[in-house]
Amino acid sequence: ESSNEPPGDLVDLTHLHEPAIVHALQFRYERDEIYTNTGSILLALNPFKQLDGLYTQGMMELYWEEAGEKSVGNERDDAEGGKPPHVYDVAARAFGSMMRALEESRDGVSGSCNQSILVSGESGAGKTVTTKIIMRYLAILSQRMVMARSSTAEFDFNCEGSGVERQVLQSNPVLESFGNARTIRNDNSSRFGKFIEMSFEAKRTGRGTLLGASIYFYLLERVRLVSVN
Repeated sequence: ESSNEPPGDLVDLTHLHEPAIVHALQFRYERDEIYTNTGSILLALNPFKQLDGLYTQGMMELYWEEAGEKSVGNERDDAEGGKPPHVYDVAARAFGSMMRALEESRDGVSGSCNQSILVSGESGAGKTVTTKIIMRYLAILSQRMVMARSSTAEFDFNCEGSGVERQVLQSNPVLESFGNARTIRNDNSSRFGKFIEMSFEAKRTGRGTLLGASIYFYLLERVRLVSVN
């Protein structure tokens, strides 16, 4: 890696100020590296195009390749872990922290096992797509864990699961069908805020299995859906 090349984590910048941050993000963006860490926060830039190889099975496996599910999401920076900044890493760290907390609890129930991922940004930044990517990653990871417990089943990356996993993933288009609108900056802009809670099995026999999802807050901006200019 060239010494003039910006790091994958902005914390490692020699001079942490606005020009240096903008230069680093622009440099990485021009190389189709849309993800950049800043400590425990992930910055994502909308590429406005399809990026091949960014959400493949191989990329997913990069963040769960360590032996044993306890190691999934182990917090290591880009330089030490050799893994590039990615939204999968954020989801893996949350899932790994939950699993470790459950393993450490005696009865399988721990108040510290709950994890939160906040996806925020301006209109058109890619919040809706990022949320779907995170949900799909967690659903596939749950499916992988179920398959690992079965001696006859084989994990299939192209299959988005059955039952709960598929229902969770298919809920997004239903919401978008009447909760999204076209704006000047975004053809599929979400006109609502949502808090999605994904529940996983805490008991040892099925630990980590996706049980379902709930939407607790739904703030629809109906005034934005009346007409199209």
